[in-house]
Amino acid sequence: MKMKIAITMRHLFLMLYVSLFLGVLAGILVQLFLHPHAYFWWEEIPVFSAVYGFVGCVIIIIASKALGHHWLQKEEDYYEKH
Repeated sequence: MKMKIAITMRHLFLMLYVSLFLGVLAGILVQLFLHPHAYFWWEEIPVFSAVYGFVGCVIIIIASKALGHHWLQKEEDYYEKH
């Protein structure tokens, strides 16, 4: 039984790596042959999407932590006060 599960996991990982490789290859081929044009001027800035995504994630994390500390969390004796 364990042998069959190990073979299945091996095939799943092989399919994962093949699909990742094909995705990267497709992205490279699109950049080489199709030359997608930017609609806005900021899309021409190198690594703009990566920086924009990183800054967006940091803002989401900071906002969710602030929301949790100021609205969701209660004091230790919250139920004893009332």
